[in-house]
Amino acid sequence: MKTVRRVSQILFLLFFFFLFLSATYPLKIKIPVDLFLRMDPLIAISVALSAHAIVRTFIWAVLVLVLTIPLGRFFCGWVCPLGTTLDGTSFVFKNKAGKSYPKLRYLKYMALIFLLIGAVFSSQLFWFFDPIALLTRSIELSIWPIITLLFSSIFGWVFQIASYPVWLSRVHNFFSSTLLPDQLTFFRMSGWVLLIFLAILAAEFVSRRFWCRNLCPLGALLAFFSKFQIWRRRVSSDCNNCAVCQNICKMDAIKSDFRSTDYSECIQCYDCVKDCPNEVTSINFKGEIKSYKFDLGRRRVIRSMVAGLVSVGILKTNMVTRNQTATLIRPPGSREENEFLDRCIRCHECVKVCSTSGRFLQPAFLESGLEGMWTPVGVARYGYCEFNCTMCTEVCPTDAIHILDVETKKKWIIGLAYIDRDRCIPWYKNENCLVCQEHCPTSPKAIELKEEKVLHIDGSEKLVKRPYVIEELCIGCGICETKCPVSGKSAIIITPQNEQRWTE
Repeated sequence: MKTVRRVSQILFLLFFFFLFLSATYPLKIKIPVDLFLRMDPLIAISVALSAHAIVRTFIWAVLVLVLTIPLGRFFCGWVCPLGTTLDGTSFVFKNKAGKSYPKLRYLKYMALIFLLIGAVFSSQLFWFFDPIALLTRSIELSIWPIITLLFSSIFGWVFQIASYPVWLSRVHNFFSSTLLPDQLTFFRMSGWVLLIFLAILAAEFVSRRFWCRNLCPLGALLAFFSKFQIWRRRVSSDCNNCAVCQNICKMDAIKSDFRSTDYSECIQCYDCVKDCPNEVTSINFKGEIKSYKFDLGRRRVIRSMVAGLVSVGILKTNMVTRNQTATLIRPPGSREENEFLDRCIRCHECVKVCSTSGRFLQPAFLESGLEGMWTPVGVARYGYCEFNCTMCTEVCPTDAIHILDVETKKKWIIGLAYIDRDRCIPWYKNENCLVCQEHCPTSPKAIELKEEKVLHIDGSEKLVKRPYVIEELCIGCGICETKCPVSGKSAIIITPQNEQRWTE
């Protein structure tokens, strides 16, 4: 069974990466690329509490919870891609189980209470702690850009050599057409995301599955639902107290008598069964079933609840100035701002798929205050919202971005273009420039060129075509800002004026 569990972990991790790589323009597979996020009960509950709505896409999360009741924390040991990543890290570096920190394991329950209280008052902080969202975000913003940069650098260096084998060119073509993006894409805030992920990996050198033991709120939630599990570890009376099982338990779930098990921590990894020298340990459905009790302590619960309420106050009362929101461009189909913040889990699936088309979306910093950190915002100087693309609306697991069809999306207004005449070439240099008008995708075009007579400093007259934005036609796609040839800040920028939001 230990081998079966490892095969399960590997297959689910490969499936996770397959869905990640499939999130490209155009979206070809029928399987939801955000399936693992839809399977996450923590995300489902947090969104339901903060948005006061049930999202239908989380039916898979309900299934996981239902299976957890009889099977315990099977998701942590057999499915979770972050758990598999941590096991893989320990396998490569041959880490032992490590020291036990029983007092720290309550942190994950306190974190769960803290987050639930915040969600009740529409303060969405699960995105920072949820393991599936955390891993998805880390790969999308940090790890994958590093991998693509390394591959591109290696191939670029090899192709500078005068003679290289033909097969290498075929390998490059294969990777370019399947795995590697057409262009290198980098993201804001990626350094911080990478540091958090590396810190979780580094904790493996303190003790095995340190994150899962002590910090993961999803693990705490699954532990609560597994109170009545019937798939349990059992030890026969022939046990000779050799302590092998306790020494190798990666979750520190085996108690000092070597027979008792903390079922809230056990992830059914079968290490104790496989390595038991006397073969007296088993995990099965046989034997007496008793529910176990959680004793978190009144003080811990109260502290967590108070901390949750304080976090709501800090996030909700943070002042957001007009200058901050002047660049707050949300993806097409986004809900009203408050509901958008309640639903968005910062998984950045939308950012990932956008990076394969117009490269418009980036993680936010403080454009919408502390509460809106790391939510997706459009940065038109870096990329534009592709006119025919609706992928960001298709991959959002929480419906923070509502699904739009192509024709609706083409007319959806996310902002309005504004021409800075002090920087625009036809306005301050009196020279023709047609770039913004040529790239405008709307029909009829939202940028109109008017031929005007201008007076040079030497007194001569000249006809110059100057651009004007037709507000009724502009949808704020941002391609004009992306393509503007002016160095530095663009001469035409997108503001959130006239933006549309999805309402039901």
